Amino acid sequence: MTDDKSNKKIKVETPKGRPLLHWVNKHPLEYVTGFPTQLIEVFDPQKEDKFPETPKFSELEKNWHNLLFHGDNKEVLATLLELGFRGKVDLIYIDPPFASNKDYMRKVELRGLKDLGRIEEDSESIIQQTMYEDIWKRDEYFQFMYERLILLKELLAETGSIYIHLDYRMVHYIKVLMDEIFGEENLINEIVWHYKDPSGSVKKEYLHKHDTILLYCKNKSSYKFNIDLVRTPYKEGTIKQAESGTTSFGRIVKVNPLGRLPEDVWEIAIINSQAIERTNYATQKPEALLEKVIKGSSDENDLVLDCFVGSGTTCAVAHKLGRRWIGVDVNKGAIQVTSKRLQKIIKDQKETKYPTFAIYKVNNYDLRILKTEAKELAIQQYGITKTKTDTFFDGLRDSGELVKIIDFNHPLTLLDLQLIVDELNKRPDEDRDVVVISLGRETKVDGWVEEWNKKQPYKDTRSKKRMRQFIVFDLKDKNFVSYEPSKAEVEIKRIGKDKVKIKILAFISPTIIKRLELEPGLLQKKIPDFRSMIDVVLVDTDYDGEVFKIGFSDVPERQSDLVKGEYELEISEKPTKVAVKIIDMLGEEVLVTKEV
Repeated sequence: MTDDKSNKKIKVETPKGRPLLHWVNKHPLEYVTGFPTQLIEVFDPQKEDKFPETPKFSELEKNWHNLLFHGDNKEVLATLLELGFRGKVDLIYIDPPFASNKDYMRKVELRGLKDLGRIEEDSESIIQQTMYEDIWKRDEYFQFMYERLILLKELLAETGSIYIHLDYRMVHYIKVLMDEIFGEENLINEIVWHYKDPSGSVKKEYLHKHDTILLYCKNKSSYKFNIDLVRTPYKEGTIKQAESGTTSFGRIVKVNPLGRLPEDVWEIAIINSQAIERTNYATQKPEALLEKVIKGSSDENDLVLDCFVGSGTTCAVAHKLGRRWIGVDVNKGAIQVTSKRLQKIIKDQKETKYPTFAIYKVNNYDLRILKTEAKELAIQQYGITKTKTDTFFDGLRDSGELVKIIDFNHPLTLLDLQLIVDELNKRPDEDRDVVVISLGRETKVDGWVEEWNKKQPYKDTRSKKRMRQFIVFDLKDKNFVSYEPSKAEVEIKRIGKDKVKIKILAFISPTIIKRLELEPGLLQKKIPDFRSMIDVVLVDTDYDGEVFKIGFSDVPERQSDLVKGEYELEISEKPTKVAVKIIDMLGEEVLVTKEV
């Protein structure tokens, strides 16, 4: 995408449906702007295809590659509109934030170790990585969803449908938004996914054992629905009884010989802890659920979109069912997990119509993993307990102070401090000190904090201790956050005319080591094999310095397996650059290259 086109405004239709939901700062999208895309990685086992630098629909239509986008989904959806995907998506499934007021974690367990990395009294993994924070102010959540749903409607084909997966917290609000955007006449179903799960305990409420999925179409007169593909097959005994006339279901079986008609309550089990499909994402949905969605509302070769891709279940099931797919996520870990999952599926399938996919970056979100880890380290280091009931402050320190963590995408500014003051003014009885944690700070901050602290009234005149003191912890000043990237020592050498030998001699992730050291209650053991810290090894035997082409991947089958760490691969007889990409268990990448 050229720079002169990056500022082109794309007209977006203003929603005109009713009823209307109102909130502070509600505004529809009138125009959006596409963003430049950067091709960063491709998976092409046959090494036969050419991938466009800019994934325009007109270029992909006759030579399709499945697409993964790393970036904010609003920006990616706008970019897809600019690239010619308006009205080209046949099915959308999204599992957006539920506004659950909690963080969603991915359990990270080091490879090949049954005991290391566990707490004595608990069988769970000790390292938990925040994939996304589902803590919202209600108005912000409404606007966030409103903008994305408007863009999704623009991308949806006239025969297309959209499934929105929610729970009791926000489904009634989002239904009103959908009525406004898609039109209440285009509601097809409110589906209940009932998951039988014996776990849980409550005192004064019923156990929550279902989610709700809203199904809308673009046009009620032309939407696609494959009723025969989602029927529930009869049990063999029922069929025999029907044939013999000994059951009251005999007439029903004769009228609907392909199985029971699909209903709007789906009894589908959650993913058990031993399931092959399990990726340790807290919000991962079972493949059986997505199979029902995709079979019911799309045909082979149709295009399926999920812009909250998470662990990649939508893409995985779409691929298995012969659909084309697009996955989007702002979290780099989600892109890595999805890529790993799809590589395995493609390798395992003997025949697949779409054996390739490409990963594009829209804007730069590479620092997300570092910043997430820095936040987790800060919470552990400073003894912070997160609070879910406070909509402004992030938690309490063990010594009693309120804690506000400033978004690590920018340094602490005077405006950030003023917002804290505004909040304190709403709480006249609040006399606790405030710990402000940031990643960098403006030069004027220190002087402002000093003046503020001097002006606060005394809490205790004898000790001269003042109320509401600001304490700033700048992580850039602290040794524990002086970021050390993962490091690898890799031997790459040519053997014979057309082979290369690759051996990982050493690997260390200082971030993983730091997380292990900081975790309270940890069994203090050393990691016996550095490969326990490695999740995936990828190799490009003809690296051009820009796009990483996955020619070989070592993705262990089970969590208990280690990467092999030593490989012999075929390469060109001509001089070539070999690139080895090592991804650690927290998603950080190390790239080692050598001319051979």
